[in-house]
Amino acid sequence: MRVDRPNWKVVLPVAAGAGFLLVGFWGLILGPIAAVAFISARGGKQAADNGADDEARRLAAYMADAAKGESAGADPRKAESPEVAAADVPPTPTVAGSRKPTFDEIKQRVAQLDARQAFEALAATRLASLDNARDAHAATEAALLTRRLAPGAKQAGVRLRAAANAIGVSLAGGHALLARGVFSEYIAERTALPLAPPQWEALGRALLGQGDLMEAAWAMHAGALIAGDRAAAQKRLIEVAGKAADGGQSAVALKLYGTLLAKYPDSQYADFVRANVKAEQKKLGKA
Repeated sequence: MRVDRPNWKVVLPVAAGAGFLLVGFWGLILGPIAAVAFISARGGKQAADNGADDEARRLAAYMADAAKGESAGADPRKAESPEVAAADVPPTPTVAGSRKPTFDEIKQRVAQLDARQAFEALAATRLASLDNARDAHAATEAALLTRRLAPGAKQAGVRLRAAANAIGVSLAGGHALLARGVFSEYIAERTALPLAPPQWEALGRALLGQGDLMEAAWAMHAGALIAGDRAAAQKRLIEVAGKAADGGQSAVALKLYGTLLAKYPDSQYADFVRANVKAEQKKLGKA
């Protein structure tokens, strides 16, 4: 039996309008995405039988057109020459090209986009993530775009979820530099990032591997505390402090040892830490 394809030109504007009423501007994106996911899940088998492989392409094209129309209403100059405006948009690196971009390249591209282009790029990255939830580059770009397009305390949840998703996907895929980059962009909001203890631990290890000792200690300590393991949290501080001491960074080691003694004055490791503090102080004195 043949099943008619949904009329996206009707479904998506309705979903965008409903999303806008519920959550504001961000609903213009989340509403259509939710509608796509729901309709795709509901009619997955029929879609496969009827050769709907081109549905994603049609949807992507429509969302791009919708985004242009949305931004054109706010800026008449863009509406007068859409061909010129579209021509200066760089290709999305997460979708096209065999070489995946670095974090710095993604960040640079996002910074160069105007408001309309940023909206289109976010739609493209969200579609890419729907197609492949493990696409770390798409998730990273989405996190940077979300940080830009969803500022303020009211939209913090959306912004932080995008960052946590990008970090988690990047770590799972072995893209430590992407995870590190996203974390660095969200460093001011790190205490609110919704990461699980294993993800904090993995992030800390990735940061440690890049020589970001203070950030690594913070992440690993946070993961252990969230897991409710105070002893492990102290061990993480001692571990990173030891790495700093071995690397000739006595000032960093002393700061981490001091943090442990301040947070855990009755620590079972206090005597060991105080002995190490004296040793590092001697090194600094000789230097």
